[in-house]
Amino acid sequence: MSAVIQGRKRLSIGNIPLKWPLMLSPMASYTNLPFRAAIRSLGGLSVATTDLVNARSLLEMNPKGIKMVLTSSYDRPLGVQLFGGNPLELRDAARFLEDLGIDFIDINMGCPSPKVNAGGAGAALMKDEELTEDLIEAVVGAVSLPVTVKMRLGWDDRNINAHIIAPRLEAMGVAAVAVHGRTREQGYAGQVNLEGIRAVAETVKRIPVIGNGDVHSPEDAERMLRVIGCDAVMVGRATLSDPFFFRRTAHYLDTGTHQTAPSLEERVRHMHRHFSLSVCYLGEWEAALHFRKMLPHYAEHFPHGRGHGPKEWSRRSVQLESVDDYCQLCSELLPEELNTAYREKASLKNLLLDNRSP
Repeated sequence: MSAVIQGRKRLSIGNIPLKWPLMLSPMASYTNLPFRAAIRSLGGLSVATTDLVNARSLLEMNPKGIKMVLTSSYDRPLGVQLFGGNPLELRDAARFLEDLGIDFIDINMGCPSPKVNAGGAGAALMKDEELTEDLIEAVVGAVSLPVTVKMRLGWDDRNINAHIIAPRLEAMGVAAVAVHGRTREQGYAGQVNLEGIRAVAETVKRIPVIGNGDVHSPEDAERMLRVIGCDAVMVGRATLSDPFFFRRTAHYLDTGTHQTAPSLEERVRHMHRHFSLSVCYLGEWEAALHFRKMLPHYAEHFPHGRGHGPKEWSRRSVQLESVDDYCQLCSELLPEELNTAYREKASLKNLLLDNRSP
């Protein structure tokens, strides 16, 4: 057993136990139900959170907002990440989610989007500590579910205040805080400030601190836990091209050794499974739209011979509209050794249909 896990207390978020200190980060337009289900099926992931959801959209029963919080029995434990700048809307949305049976509520204080920030939500809350406290007080007081917060280090380098806000949130009853080690001004550029994350870990006394940002390998995750002092790690973008990330990292944390890398066939079969789940839960057209942006990520681990690298997958995927299109694309761009198995579109289509259930 590795030094990261050995001797550490059992981790939980409120009353939710975590087998591994590994969580899936919310990613706008990526972390829908099919993506989460596909990732979970590989193992190693303890907790997932939805894409950020506008609290008002739930109260207005907006179909898009409702679809974003769809889940199932194998997609647990699950948190819904809410954003908004109105305490009453966040409170009522949290109550709605509690009635739906969601496991925990996560408040977004980290989204750098100008559209989100313009409404006083997301990372803009880092500039308004009074409103932040009003929001958190309203939500924590309204539900019996654990309430967590995902924040940035601050608005910009001149206003680093996550280490000041986090202890206040802890005192108000927040069950965990996740810290993305960049400012809002940085967006996703530049390097993560690990010392900024460490400062939060040192100021929070009882609740878990979850480190986020620039975790691309099992070693990065171990450093976040052992060196920086976080209780868990939240990973997002690394899983787009490497859905096996959590399985590999859990193995590394448990044993201190590296797991054999997934084979090309495993990667392709997982991609097929993800697409078939998307068709099942989103419908053929929406699944095709989603995979227009997923295919280039998957292709990063495919051989780049025959002129069929990620750029070609990206160029061709913008025309994806159906299961037939997906089958045709795979038959033309996948390596020759896999083409023999899926040469006929009917064969791949049947495989997709057979793998839709989790």
